[in-house]
Amino acid sequence: MFGRQVTPTTVPTDIVVPFRFFDDTPLWKTVILYSMFVFDDVLSPERLRDSLEKLAQRDGWTRLGARLRKNAQGNLEYHVPSEFTEQRRALSYAHTIHGINAADHPVASKIPIPSSRPAVVCDPDDFRELLYPDGGPVSLADYLNRDIPQLGLYIVSFRDKTLVVIYWPHTLMDVLGKKALLDAWTLMLQGREDEIVSPQGGDSDPLADLGKYPTEPHKLASRRLSMFGLAQYGINNVLDLFRAPENRMVCVPGSFIENLRKEAISELVSEGAENTFLTEGDVICAWWTRIATSHLPSNSQRMVVINNAYSLRKCLEADLLPKGAPYASNGTGFINVLLPIHHIFEKPLSYIAAATRSAIQELGSRSQVEAFFAMWRGSSGKIPPFFGNGSMHMITYSNWCKAKLFDVDFSAAIVKPGREDGRLGTPVYIQNNQCGLLLPNAFPIIGKDKDGNFWLSGYMNKGLWGRIEEQLAKA
Repeated sequence: MFGRQVTPTTVPTDIVVPFRFFDDTPLWKTVILYSMFVFDDVLSPERLRDSLEKLAQRDGWTRLGARLRKNAQGNLEYHVPSEFTEQRRALSYAHTIHGINAADHPVASKIPIPSSRPAVVCDPDDFRELLYPDGGPVSLADYLNRDIPQLGLYIVSFRDKTLVVIYWPHTLMDVLGKKALLDAWTLMLQGREDEIVSPQGGDSDPLADLGKYPTEPHKLASRRLSMFGLAQYGINNVLDLFRAPENRMVCVPGSFIENLRKEAISELVSEGAENTFLTEGDVICAWWTRIATSHLPSNSQRMVVINNAYSLRKCLEADLLPKGAPYASNGTGFINVLLPIHHIFEKPLSYIAAATRSAIQELGSRSQVEAFFAMWRGSSGKIPPFFGNGSMHMITYSNWCKAKLFDVDFSAAIVKPGREDGRLGTPVYIQNNQCGLLLPNAFPIIGKDKDGNFWLSGYMNKGLWGRIEEQLAKA
């Protein structure tokens, strides 16, 4: 249907809740997230739906069922129904039944299994018909122009598998917000609702003062891109926005990463480094940076910026986000590592990993976080600060391992078990798809499965994944 869409009429009895400052940003407003969990068990759609809907009606969690609106000033706000009804439910829901095994379905049969070596295992976009229910939102406008809840649930049932998809606008929450939701949903599913803790802040904004009181300059302040630098970067990369991006999922055995980590630590020890501690995440980012830049001239002086998303929760637990309750919103900042391309290829992997670890330790302190968010708060259009130069090549990582998504336990919803290895009700495969902004060279590290395999995905310009597969074949 063509023509101007009309915003739904305001319901006078709705409870109006203003957006938190760092939820209402251009970055989050451009993204709608769809997260698919694949189970080898047959799960009860009714139990899953009823428990999640019950959670969304619980005090402290009603933002899940809120409707999205703009006020007279053009600012986003939540309109929470004073009472959820059949006409205005707390949850969008759809269920599709396929009376066959997943292996006999033309699309579900392609759901990947772990590989024995680092490998590209699928294109997550191939599963779109299993991800998106009819009429599923694909932009913020869909939420503004329809009277639908923030959170949606879509279940696809096979005779031997169940696919559970949850979807929401990024303005609602980040991955650790999703973890808080999944933890509470699991407790509700298990009948342990008395153990559910309400999220931090209620209708207030726990981060309302973040960035207002910096005590020191940001350590990369001199490398911050001006508006002119951002424009130059945009011009240099504008063609990427018109190229057809390709999405892929990569599986990396945990033993492979552990061997790389031991080797990197050994290199640091032999060099007499003061700090030889490296995490698996440091090593994955270092290794993948080398893989993902393999198409660039190895002797180039051009700068690579490793842009790491990280959670603020640990850093802010002493003041703004005290322990004891989850923060089910957006609590994400960015830590940057700036390296010339030739260093990535000339120096050992330990060099990149150690630079990443050092940046996390230096830029992740409470005072540096305050300085970073002071820049973000004061930026034009609430755009987060970027560092580097107009000709840089940027790679973005979001490591979700701390969310432990593969530990989700939906065993209380099992109708027909499909496993005999003690992992009933836990996902065997997880992927994240998004609508809206598709940043090239942005890689979510989905997590570490029960067998120790790491899974990561991302979009790259058409043709580059073929080169990556060649690199992985040599790994």
